[in-house]
Amino acid sequence: MSIQTILLPHKHVRFSDSIVGLAGHLRGLLTEPRTVDELWSLVDGKMIPWPGSVSFTNLVLAIDILFAIDQVELTTDSRVVNKEQ
Repeated sequence: MSIQTILLPHKHVRFSDSIVGLAGHLRGLLTEPRTVDELWSLVDGKMIPWPGSVSFTNLVLAIDILFAIDQVELTTDSRVVNKEQ
């Protein structure tokens, strides 16, 4: 499966399985600064319900999308923080 195929939802990929959908979900989880490992444990451990399947690669790509559209930034102690806090 190519990155283009999973980036945006379409008739073969549900919104919850798309990277854009996951990016929106992660943005909602950033109520406080978190490390990538903390975000992974929230999503992978099903502590926060999400209907789609999440791989670590997709988690990192979703964080990259949030950086690219200037919604999050990295702190000096390697934590991802929502810019709108």
